[in-house]
This record gives sequence, structure tokens and C-alpha cells, in this order.
Amino acid sequence: MNLEPQKTGSEIRNHSGLARILASVTILALAAITILVVLEVIPRSAFAEIAGKTAMIAGVCAVSVLAIGFLSRR
Repeated sequence: MNLEPQKTGSEIRNHSGLARILASVTILALAAITILVVLEVIPRSAFAEIAGKTAMIAGVCAVSVLAIGFLSRR
């Protein structure tokens, strides 16, 4: 007897929809930052200083999401 609730198709679609929205927002934010750097609203030196730290934070977040997803699928 399996007492765990079964995931429905709509629940899976909700998660994929949320992931698509987050990916879209991330892409739009990166595009906006790139435009500001190209137009020199944000100086390249300031962007280069922050870009490394931002990449490291994004890496930590990605690994955390993968670990939580792995642990929740028992």
C-alpha cells in the first residue's frame, strides 16, 4: 500500500510554468543589464567587479536547488 500522494499532471505543469516564468525574468534582467553596460550607463569596471560575485551566488543557488530537488524525490 502506497500512502504517499500521487502527483497530478496539473501539479507538474504548475512547477514547469513557474520555472519558465523565473527563467524568463532572469533572461530579461540579464538583457537589461547588458544594455545598460553597452550604453555605458553602468561602467564596465563596476560591472566586472560585481559579475564574479554574482556568478558565484548563482552557482550556489543552482546547486542548492538541485540538492533540494534530489532530496525531495525520495
